[in-house]
Amino acid sequence: MRFVSVRVRAPLPCPRGPRRGTAPDLALRIRSAGSSYDVLARVGLMEPGPDGAVAGVDEHVALDVGLCPEARWPACADVLHERRPRPFADAARRLGAITAAQPGCRLAAAPLTGGGWAVTETTSRTVVPLARQVPPDEPLLASCLHAWLVAGHTLAEIEDVRVLYDA
Repeated sequence: MRFVSVRVRAPLPCPRGPRRGTAPDLALRIRSAGSSYDVLARVGLMEPGPDGAVAGVDEHVALDVGLCPEARWPACADVLHERRPRPFADAARRLGAITAAQPGCRLAAAPLTGGGWAVTETTSRTVVPLARQVPPDEPLLASCLHAWLVAGHTLAEIEDVRVLYDA
């Protein structure tokens, strides 16, 4: 189980890499409705910094459901994710089972064997394929998408997701 901090912001006018010591563990660029947003995730607390216009901040508990067999921990998590890539149909069934068993979870995600991720928001329970460019070893993607929802957006609005850099 991990505590994750995520910041959604407008892209900086001069793209640059992270400053040493303040780098997020994962930085994504999400394109939606013709606009771009940088989504920065860090395990633990994120330090404030000169990040441009911040559109949203989110702190939550994320859990790899495959690594934590104890029933109490998934019930505490806002974000649940799998690590093992699966075909979309299998991932959709697995995410359906996870969200049915854990109604407190807001978002669940699983990597897909052909690339990308299957993601479901528990308010709609519709599983959508997203983030074809994000590798299966980036479970912080789920945390970034949770922050996207908390900032008032929907998964359906996402046109593209790309990794800017990772730790």
